[in-house]
Amino acid sequence: MRNVLLILLALTVVAVPARAQSESQSESQSELNTQILVPEDDGWRVHLGDDPAYAAPNFDDSTWQQITFGNDPPEYLLRGHSRWFRKRIALPAQAGPIDLLLIGTQGSFEIYIDGERIGGPILSSLRWRKGQELIFPLRTASGSGRNSVEVAVRSHNYDSEFSDILDFKATIGSPAAIEVAARAHEGIRVGKMVVLIGILVAMSVAALLVLALFYQQPAHREYLWLGLTLLFFALTTGIPAVDIYGGAPFSWNVFLGDPCTYFFIASQLEFIYSFIGRRPGRLVRLYQAVLVLLPLPFNTLLFLGMFPSGTLEWVENTLTLPAMVLVLVILVRAYRNGNREAGLLVIPTIFANASGFFFGVEIIAQTHDPSFAFPSLNLGLVRFSFVAVFTVPYLLSIGLLIFLRYNQVSRDQAQTQAELESARTVQQILIPDELPNIPGFRIESVYHPAQQVGGDFFQILPIESGGVLAVLGDVSGKGLPAAMNVALLVGTLCTLAETTTDPAEILTGLNRRLLGRSKGFTTAIAVHIGSNGEADIAIAGHLNPYLNGRELVLEAALPLGLTAEAVYEKTALTLAPDDTLTLLTDGVLEARDATTQELFGFDRTLAISALPAAEIAATAQRFGQDDDIAVLTLTRVVGV
Repeated sequence: MRNVLLILLALTVVAVPARAQSESQSESQSELNTQILVPEDDGWRVHLGDDPAYAAPNFDDSTWQQITFGNDPPEYLLRGHSRWFRKRIALPAQAGPIDLLLIGTQGSFEIYIDGERIGGPILSSLRWRKGQELIFPLRTASGSGRNSVEVAVRSHNYDSEFSDILDFKATIGSPAAIEVAARAHEGIRVGKMVVLIGILVAMSVAALLVLALFYQQPAHREYLWLGLTLLFFALTTGIPAVDIYGGAPFSWNVFLGDPCTYFFIASQLEFIYSFIGRRPGRLVRLYQAVLVLLPLPFNTLLFLGMFPSGTLEWVENTLTLPAMVLVLVILVRAYRNGNREAGLLVIPTIFANASGFFFGVEIIAQTHDPSFAFPSLNLGLVRFSFVAVFTVPYLLSIGLLIFLRYNQVSRDQAQTQAELESARTVQQILIPDELPNIPGFRIESVYHPAQQVGGDFFQILPIESGGVLAVLGDVSGKGLPAAMNVALLVGTLCTLAETTTDPAEILTGLNRRLLGRSKGFTTAIAVHIGSNGEADIAIAGHLNPYLNGRELVLEAALPLGLTAEAVYEKTALTLAPDDTLTLLTDGVLEARDATTQELFGFDRTLAISALPAAEIAATAQRFGQDDDIAVLTLTRVVGV
């Protein structure tokens, strides 16, 4: 509000007053009429070089090139070191004190009035671009007869792409008017940064929100890359704004702000590929590597003045333009292949790329004509540049799209979680927590699912005439579908066991029940052991059992659920007292070492097959569990 009032006051100073309506108003207006404000930007003469004689009021500068501050400086001025600006300023004939308002970058210049330096010297090294409104007295009240002064400005550009500080404005006037003009310019200077700093804050908040989504849903890597994309965009937009305002040293833009332009493009590509579920090819990876590795060495050379002005923008646009085209091509192709979300990203991506592209074009053009600028929208002191005009829709579109996707993913996750809970409930019912006490047998079992819900199962049924019927199997698939297949198998098994204990007939009945009801298959092993130790065993695509540490090679057969033509043969054997029959699923032999990727394998499985069930499962887990592990041991005991 203070800045707005200052500008209104400045306008009042130079405006033609309305007719006085009262005597007091007339006196006030008469006082304002004595205020003077005269721009002095034109007619300056400039020379590249450094000589103390250039400050002398009688120095002949007629051969120097004439320029206007803020308008088309010679190209060589942007590449040199010291340069001098001189102008003979005619003072108003009206009596009274006159001040000079010189606007420039703090520490980059020193000023001489009629050969005498006023104010501080040039800093030996400039690391900050701090705008400054400096006021110098040209004529005091006692020096009313003075009608002109020679003003000389010695400036240093520090010969760096990132520290171009040739931005002067000069105005003379009465002290009150000059003070108001200085404060008004300060307000405008701050106001121009409001939108860019606002974008920095908004993009940073958006980036943190998206990264928070990734923390909640780590499987969706598109959130990670979108969060980084927004963060890099915020930094590459906001840091130059803070730099220009003087809130940060040049080095921030050199080593963070500008490199984030390249990082933004690289992460945007990664986000797009993650979003549509594809992996970048080798050429894209090479391109991303260039974008990530180039900025620091390149910007260091620019900072040291090794390249002419404008090189930065040419290189940036040359490197980033291919990505702008590539991203749009990827999205359009994905949309045409049926990915509707990819189509929703096209417009926001055009906005994001256009803002950076037009900003680069504007900077390149300004190296030849500093007055060039694309049209902008001004609301009071706030200037909405092309960057702001394109970035705001990008933010809104991305925010809407991520909100919709997050809701959809949350619904899908809730549904999946509900299915898992249902499957877990079914599994807890079907996998016995307590083993039945069957006379003549000691039975041990261990079940370790690799995920929340596994596909292995086993059932142990006592036989009324004495003995035990045991079935162990592995259903293909995971989650609720696998659990429902297990439920179907267990229900069918219990029904079949009422009429037969023959393992081959049991497997044949299970196979018949599964046909046409599942897209997958099931491996299984069934064994019936009588109270006298006589046993029958049949397998359906399953691992062979082990008897006292040696493998029993059985008649191979197809898994359940594949074909009605499958035939299952039983093998007869007799268990002596203290003999142990071990049944297990492939989660044991397919345990995988995380370092070497070596499988546990048949040999190691055979070596531990005589151990108790818990030790077999624990050994496989220590090696590296990669699938569900189910182990069942049946030991014949006498006198129990």
